[in-house]
Amino acid sequence: MTAAAELGAFVTKEEARKLKANLALGHGLLHQAIRGVHPSRRARAHELLEAVLTDLGGDVGAVSVVLEALGGVAQAVRPQLVWTSPSLPSSEGHTTLAVSSLINEAQTYVYAATYSAGMGSAYLTALRQALERGVKVTVVVDRKQQGQIAAALAAKLGGARIWTLREPDDGKWAVQHAKLVMVDGLAALVTSANFSAAAAETNLECGVLLRDAAVAKSVKSHLDRLRECDYLVDYTA
Repeated sequence: MTAAAELGAFVTKEEARKLKANLALGHGLLHQAIRGVHPSRRARAHELLEAVLTDLGGDVGAVSVVLEALGGVAQAVRPQLVWTSPSLPSSEGHTTLAVSSLINEAQTYVYAATYSAGMGSAYLTALRQALERGVKVTVVVDRKQQGQIAAALAAKLGGARIWTLREPDDGKWAVQHAKLVMVDGLAALVTSANFSAAAAETNLECGVLLRDAAVAKSVKSHLDRLRECDYLVDYTA
């Protein structure tokens, strides 16, 4: 990998723009340019800039062109960890906020799955509000071990499609244990957290928020396929 490619993989678009601007203001001095980068990242940014400058024969103008290009390149949004845990410095998002915010973004459809749920949870409130906005909501629930929860969810989410695993011919029930939320084929959160108060507030839970259309659409495709093949069926009390 070239030094320019390594720099492009390391800095964000915004950092590349700041590096270019500071390089001009600092009259080509690299230690001035890196002021646009967070202090914890400056040493590596300086190292990569020096390598790019060397590759370009010491031509600061050419380095500026590279930074301009990097500042305009579309970048994938990195996966974001979301936690239920004690707040810590520099920790990433919180599960409750992530799930509620994601559902609130929905304009067309939401697919969700949970093993358990609390009827007063923020998740359930967000799903009800989505239904009120005209969003199509599909929730996959566990029927065998969480039958009362499944019935309560179906009652609370009038107008939603509630799916569950079909009853097995041999009587050996599987468990619906997936926990996820996907909206509009644009973003998906896969998490250890159920739609419950404990999962939102007191448990140690971790998930990953992916703003990746390919991943989000694959969630919908897989669940739809399970329904088409009758592995998932409409829930009936």
